Amino acid sequence: MILHCIGNISYWSALLRAPAVILQINHTYQKQSELSQYEIATASGRLKLSIPTQKSTRKGAYSEVKIDYSTNWQVEHWRSIRNAYHKSPFYLYYGYKVEEVYMQKYDTLLGLNQALFITLLSCIKYTKKSTLNTSDVVYYKSSIGLHNNIYPQVFDTNIDFEENLSILDVLFNLGPETQDYLLHGI
Repeated sequence: MILHCIGNISYWSALLRAPAVILQINHTYQKQSELSQYEIATASGRLKLSIPTQKSTRKGAYSEVKIDYSTNWQVEHWRSIRNAYHKSPFYLYYGYKVEEVYMQKYDTLLGLNQALFITLLSCIKYTKKSTLNTSDVVYYKSSIGLHNNIYPQVFDTNIDFEENLSILDVLFNLGPETQDYLLHGI
């Protein structure tokens, strides 16, 4: 599997169902992909958030892509996440953990994604061992969307159920039931 930025529900479901997880990180970066983007649910529907990267580093290896801090993207992203999920049942329990990662500065996109991945593993109480693989022969493959069973979402009285959002949606809405949903609810 490729190490995504936060990762969507089908990505995490596949990760949890795999007998062993080997995360591929030594491959060519592909812009406008799950490596730097994720989606959350807002009162207006889906919102795609993208981690800005330095243009000069985008054509090489994923591990060498540098984050662009010329804008205040961290605050903007966190404000979007907070506004979307602060009324969810489990934001209080997990939000501060994810926010801590967001407010730190990482040189590379890979560094940020690894920190988010480790934090999310902890939040969902993932117990399998995962390994980062630095082999050279890896190609990027987008995760395949699956049909998600409906679960309560923050804005479900105003908008239709939004499928396959980032793992943050399930985590903030289902809390300790997240792992069970990822294993059995899809």
